[in-house]
Amino acid sequence: MDRLHETLALLTSQLRPDANHKEDLVFLKDVFSERSLGYLMKIHEKLRQYERLSPTPILHSASSLAEDVAEELQSGPMSGDEKELLQLLAAPHLKAVLSVHDTVAQKNFDPVLPPLPDELDDELEEESVKIVRLVKNKEPLGATIRRDESTGAVVVARIMRGGAADRSGLVHVGDELREVNGIPVIHKRPDEISQILSQSQGSITLKIIPAIKEEDRLKESKVYMRALFDYVPTEDKATPCQEAGLPFSRGDILQVVSQDDPTCVT
Repeated sequence: MDRLHETLALLTSQLRPDANHKEDLVFLKDVFSERSLGYLMKIHEKLRQYERLSPTPILHSASSLAEDVAEELQSGPMSGDEKELLQLLAAPHLKAVLSVHDTVAQKNFDPVLPPLPDELDDELEEESVKIVRLVKNKEPLGATIRRDESTGAVVVARIMRGGAADRSGLVHVGDELREVNGIPVIHKRPDEISQILSQSQGSITLKIIPAIKEEDRLKESKVYMRALFDYVPTEDKATPCQEAGLPFSRGDILQVVSQDDPTCVT
């Protein structure tokens, strides 16, 4: 903070001759005088110290060690200090801190996915079935589905660029959807399936039959288009996923990355 105040004094001396900067100086003084800024600078300095020191955990099981110590204390008569230590080790807040310490020390940051099923359904044995697992939070899946009029199958209609499905690289337009989190969807309506997908958080397991594409379709040439109008996806009621829409302005150059859907390009 001392350096910030020195900087402010320097700016004041530089800008004082110009009366037009009076409001700017008042604003800077108010900002530098905020207590929250001081806290942020202290946090920043602590983080920089952490980066320089690069501390490593002494052990990866502090919670287990605390439990062992508590059990050892209870095995015999305790002094006043030992009783106080036992009470401290039993405190919920300390247990939570030790649990977080172990999680960080073990670098256990990724969600644990459930194991793959041992056997596939008999009706799918002769088909090329693919089990796909996606991890998403509150974001939309980034894919739409429809009922194929000729076969009656539920297929992927569109893949939104940048969505969870697109980032995975495992779901493609034309893939037939059979199950969502173990729930058969063959006889469900597309809106019912969409509701299941939107309500699912964390790990989503899809059982799909990959679409058969012609080789030449996989080698589509790059296509660019110039926008002739402004587009705001949040105002487009026809888009299936407004959150995944790409806003653009008149005159922007857009690259077409998929032409699978004749009614929509992405």
